[in-house]
Amino acid sequence: MRRLSERQIIDLMSRTLGISRKRTIWNDDVATIPFRKQFLIFKCDMLVQSTDAPRPMSLSQVARKSIVSSLSDLACKGVRPIATLVSLAVPRHFTEKEIISVANGFKIAEREFSVNIIGGDTNEGKELVIDCCMIGISDRIVKRSGAKNGEVIVTSGPFGYSASGLKILIKKAKSSKNFRSKAVRTVIMPKPRLQFGQLLARYATSSMDSSDGLAITLHELSRQSKKRFTVSQLPTTNELKEFAKRNRYSYNELVLHGGEEYEIVATIPRRHLTKVKNLARKTRCKLFVIGKVEKGHGVVMTGKGKRIKIEDRGWEHLSKK
Repeated sequence: MRRLSERQIIDLMSRTLGISRKRTIWNDDVATIPFRKQFLIFKCDMLVQSTDAPRPMSLSQVARKSIVSSLSDLACKGVRPIATLVSLAVPRHFTEKEIISVANGFKIAEREFSVNIIGGDTNEGKELVIDCCMIGISDRIVKRSGAKNGEVIVTSGPFGYSASGLKILIKKAKSSKNFRSKAVRTVIMPKPRLQFGQLLARYATSSMDSSDGLAITLHELSRQSKKRFTVSQLPTTNELKEFAKRNRYSYNELVLHGGEEYEIVATIPRRHLTKVKNLARKTRCKLFVIGKVEKGHGVVMTGKGKRIKIEDRGWEHLSKK
């Protein structure tokens, strides 16, 4: 029997349910329905401990990450949630101390991101599963499909740190003390670009959360906008290049195909670039201008007079390993 990937399952479900015909923005980071002169925005994201949380993460950090995952998708649309529901599948062997640790993780996220958790559901499972559902309201949604010729492609921060952090935690990769601290923290305490996303929404023509990896994100924006995305500079740092070289890892692999980044990838008109750079500084984001939007299709990287196709792959559940 043919094994289905996450994207194939989503496509089958969407077509069977006819989601594209239900007066909603679909196939995007969030689901929406018209509400008076605005949109009701819905986002749910499921965290499964065995596939989404490396062992060094505490239960408190796992619970916090489940909130971050949903927040990041809202952030790239410029939306702040007004209410959050959290449902849990809890293993029978969990102790009172472990449950309190999970609850404290939610409490930390509430305070850190001004999230209002109002309820949810609890069931039994073989491992910890957290399903987070957020609701927001907005009068404008930045879709994945709005990129136009001549616009610039930007990211809200560097890429490759989470993939490097996993290499350090799981593969015992060698690194400097400073780089190890940054990379591991990216894995266990990720941060969504909520404030920057809200401000960026005034200027972005398309945007997307990058938690599945930079390459997948660029391809999805390119596909939905029906434009070619040309990358001239990868969004990363010299210390990551040094880490890759020291451990004989592919630098491009870490940056393009790692996943779990929680950065925003967006397109903006060139005339707004200075304003967006100022917003990034104001919200303590390191903005990278990585390329431009052109007529055509696909995602390519330029350098040394060559054009190389960037593969459409990254982190995807149920994909072939």
